[in-house]
Amino acid sequence: MALWENRVDTELGGVHGLGLSDFAALHYLAEAPSGRLRRVDLARRLALTPSGVTRLLGPLERRGIVTREADGNDARATYAVLTRSGKALMKDATATVTAIAETILGSVGERGRAAFAKLGTP
Repeated sequence: MALWENRVDTELGGVHGLGLSDFAALHYLAEAPSGRLRRVDLARRLALTPSGVTRLLGPLERRGIVTREADGNDARATYAVLTRSGKALMKDATATVTAIAETILGSVGERGRAAFAKLGTP
């Protein structure tokens, strides 16, 4: 597992300027309806505190990958929203992660692949 995390973190950082945690946040946003989640819900999915998700999203917001959006019905709630450039970056980063997975898993048997796949499911 450490091989996977180190390789993905290095490749994502070098190619896309993302860490594995950034990629996980973008993945959840990309999978969400309209590419947006309440920040507190994103924090739960990432097993972070609300302030932890704020620290994680800050650099992504400055790069224009994610933006904040107010909830029109609840002044206390804000959404993290994947921008158009964020969607394009996520598409490219996903291709990078997929290529890494194929490289690593290419030498692993079917049982190993099945076990690895279970690690990525909640």
